[in-house]
Amino acid sequence: MTFQFILMCMLVTLAACGHDRRSDTADPRDGTSAAISPDQYRQRQSAIADSVLAAARPVEKVVEELGQDYTVGPDALRDTIVALAERSDCFEAGRTTDPYLAGTVNIMARMTPAGTDLVRVLTANTRWTSAAGDLVDACLNTEMRRWKLDARYGKPAGYVVQVRFGGDPSR
Repeated sequence: MTFQFILMCMLVTLAACGHDRRSDTADPRDGTSAAISPDQYRQRQSAIADSVLAAARPVEKVVEELGQDYTVGPDALRDTIVALAERSDCFEAGRTTDPYLAGTVNIMARMTPAGTDLVRVLTANTRWTSAAGDLVDACLNTEMRRWKLDARYGKPAGYVVQVRFGGDPSR
């Protein structure tokens, strides 16, 4: 008798839940997912990238948080580091994982009388649209070990510069 009761309850439950499938044409505003076109997906990813880039803290705020041992890098240092970072294959390596990758990287360069002795990504102050940005950070840190910048870029100090990497590659 118990077995028949359990079997009957299971059949009733299956019958009641059999039509609870989600529709592929569901409205995304009501909390259910819907199929979207590639163009809609691209627009959504571009909006995410734009919001991450817009929400990045200015380099002045990052320097303020780091304390008096750091200052905003001079324009020549910033331009050189931006060019070196963009010339590396690091961002493209991240894009192989996430084609819509975008983010802002803060880079610290410690200048001595002889030039830079340390250049690295300040990962705590870096913002990416996805975890693929961590690959870019690691790659940049590896690349930057080879960068030797001379003292013409600034007096001995810790400088911070900001590099932005773009969003949707098709725009």
